[in-house]
Amino acid sequence: MPGRVFVCGAISPPIGLSPGEPTGYARRVMHRIDGLARIASLLVGVAALLGCPGSPIVPSDTESGTTDEPTSTGPGEVCTPGQDQPCACPDGTDGTMTCRLDGSGFDACECEGGTIDEGTTTSDTTTSEDTTGTTGPDVECMTDEDCAGLSVQECEVPECDERGVCVPAPAPFDTPCGDPTENACTAPDSCNNSGTCLDNHVEEGLACECPTGSCTCSAGVCGECNVRAATNNFTTIRSIEGWELTGSWGLHRQAPQSELQPAMEFPGQVLGSNGNRVAPFPGNEVETSYARTAPTELPAEIIFLSWHVDQGGGAADNKTVRVSVDGGATWDTLADCAVDPGVPFCSFSMDQDIGAFYLVQLPVPPALQGQMGIVEFGYDTVDACCEFERGWYIDSLNVATECLCVADSDCAAYGTACGTGVCAISGECGLTGMPEGTACGDPFENDCNGADGCDGVGYCRDNLQATGLSYCGDCPGGLGCSFCEDGQCLDCLAYTDFSDFSDPLGVAGWNVISLVGTADWGLYDGAGQSSSNAAVAFPNAPVYGTDGNLQMPYPGDETEDSQVITSVGLVGPTLTFLSWNVDEGAFVDGKRIELSVDGGATWNMLVDCQGAGGQPFCNFVPGPRAGTDWDMISIDTSTWQGMAGQLRFTYETLDSCCGFEQGWYIDDLSFAAFCADEPFGP
Repeated sequence: MPGRVFVCGAISPPIGLSPGEPTGYARRVMHRIDGLARIASLLVGVAALLGCPGSPIVPSDTESGTTDEPTSTGPGEVCTPGQDQPCACPDGTDGTMTCRLDGSGFDACECEGGTIDEGTTTSDTTTSEDTTGTTGPDVECMTDEDCAGLSVQECEVPECDERGVCVPAPAPFDTPCGDPTENACTAPDSCNNSGTCLDNHVEEGLACECPTGSCTCSAGVCGECNVRAATNNFTTIRSIEGWELTGSWGLHRQAPQSELQPAMEFPGQVLGSNGNRVAPFPGNEVETSYARTAPTELPAEIIFLSWHVDQGGGAADNKTVRVSVDGGATWDTLADCAVDPGVPFCSFSMDQDIGAFYLVQLPVPPALQGQMGIVEFGYDTVDACCEFERGWYIDSLNVATECLCVADSDCAAYGTACGTGVCAISGECGLTGMPEGTACGDPFENDCNGADGCDGVGYCRDNLQATGLSYCGDCPGGLGCSFCEDGQCLDCLAYTDFSDFSDPLGVAGWNVISLVGTADWGLYDGAGQSSSNAAVAFPNAPVYGTDGNLQMPYPGDETEDSQVITSVGLVGPTLTFLSWNVDEGAFVDGKRIELSVDGGATWNMLVDCQGAGGQPFCNFVPGPRAGTDWDMISIDTSTWQGMAGQLRFTYETLDSCCGFEQGWYIDDLSFAAFCADEPFGP
């Protein structure tokens, strides 16, 4: 505590303090100084005062020989500093109160049970307030712990302020208060450092899980969705939460292949049934199934986009749309192809462009509008027919829409291996797709199953080749492979005797290569017209070959240096085929036939018309030549008999001459007999 300095005529305040009322800290310290120590300090000050001119003289008690307590006061004093006098305590005992050091009045009555603030006392008189008006509230505490008994409100704590008074103060930030509940819609309540208890609810409208699937947070509680997106575009799995799906109903990225066409990819994901296609496609099955929405408010019209390739409805592939407002006990039919074939999805359709959807609008009976109901889409194939069918699919539905998302966090759980879930501008969960070709799913790769890759929209493509429509060359047997089935290359079970080219599938696995100019190898019904020769029809058509330097429309001229490599076949002792050519032969239009038995790593020359030649197709033939005039060719291949091999035919015109040329063609090839397996059984 700063020392007190006495000067003539006044007592100075503690060093470092201003004159007048002591600070709260000084008062608390002085108040708690032991009484005797306080009096001793006072006597030192009085002694100093005796040396000052005009200072009052303190008389002594001549009878007792001791000095009495000071009785006189200085200017402005109402009691003698340090003077004690008795006071009454509430319990009837005697207490003591002491005159303050500045003589402005007595401190509160000190009793054994604590200090009793009864106002300021001068001599024998007690008043309700300090006579000088300079004293503050009585000292109650030194630390916050002294205020533990103070009554406070929620988010307040007791505190000892700078005056030594116990007061309520704001609780620290994040102090627990209120409701301790914690779930997807709220966190436990906590104080905000300003005396207020915060409920800590999440943002209004954020998605949460509930039995019906589409729910949102409101005032900290997960409840039924109040605001929904305008349409359901079936982008993520969130779009069908709460639906009941049977049969093959579900989310589809493509229409499956049929026995006539490979699979086709929709612009986006849709909801539908693949009808009587059973994986691995194609297959046949009978399906009676439906897709039922979660309860939804029924509008004036059910509106959606529709795509189908099937028999339409009625007798087969019937389609219905119904609604129920009593949980499925009874139904009102909005569309039934067996009753009204005029609805767009009831038409017979063997083919439909993958992006061409029909707009469907079905009125809802007025009595049902505005009620909560279930919408059902029904599909009945009736039979397992037919080879062209692909099923029924819908998109952009105006009922059973998603609960409106408000943040990307609502959709984070609905991402895919190829897309991040985001809250789309439509209010539905959407996908931010990874670049097309990004690896995903199954990395396995062969002729019938490419490695999976992202489609750029947000989904993973399986890259399976069409079953029965795709031929392959990496079957387990390694020789005489058949077609693809569910991503696997099958060994061939049946073969043609020789390649008469009557079936286009016989050359499906042949590889045509352009070295210079065009490469016109393929199937022909005859030789085209040249400048000097008329077109020639082949009665044994179709045949395989190239039209040489003829350019459509005939006559024309071009330079061609090209090759064709057959599929793998078993090498016999002799290679035989029929040949027809009208060209310059060995002079300019070179022809070569080669054989490889090591997968194309090396090639063995069988015939080179610009070398040893010796075969009829190496001869100069100016034409005209009849379509029945074919050369029989026989080439020794006994050196490689029994081996798996491939043939390579090369045709080189060198120039665009001449006006009579019509090309080179072959038929009835004894090598590379193709697989005769039927891809689709009865």
